[in-house]
Amino acid sequence: MAKELRFNLALIRAARGKLSQRDVAEATGLTQKTISALETGTSKGVEFSTIAKLCDFLKCSPNDLLVLEDEIEDIPVSRKSLQKADELIARGLRRAMNAPAQSAEELWAEFDAVREKIQAQVQAVEDRKGRKSKRA
Repeated sequence: MAKELRFNLALIRAARGKLSQRDVAEATGLTQKTISALETGTSKGVEFSTIAKLCDFLKCSPNDLLVLEDEIEDIPVSRKSLQKADELIARGLRRAMNAPAQSAEELWAEFDAVREKIQAQVQAVEDRKGRKSKRA
């Protein structure tokens, strides 16, 4: 199976706090369009200086920033799967429209809880990798 190199930038931004693409762009001198292209995988290439700027700002290594994984095969989506996706989206939209209004503080608290959960999951993966490498 073919391998694909992708950026782990969105996850690192989430793990570092409430960093937006704009925050990263301003701090590194890169454009927000570049940050977005790296995160979405639409970038055709990347300069070493770009990786260096990101690593310097995010206090990480290129190993943290880049992930090598198996390429995902394009499998045609069935009509039934598309209908199920439409139903789930419609259900979520109805729930959101009927949800009570929240203050900005409540929304940020909810966001922070999700961010902390993601950080814990990232840490758990890193811990497992560390234990595996020590055994090898």
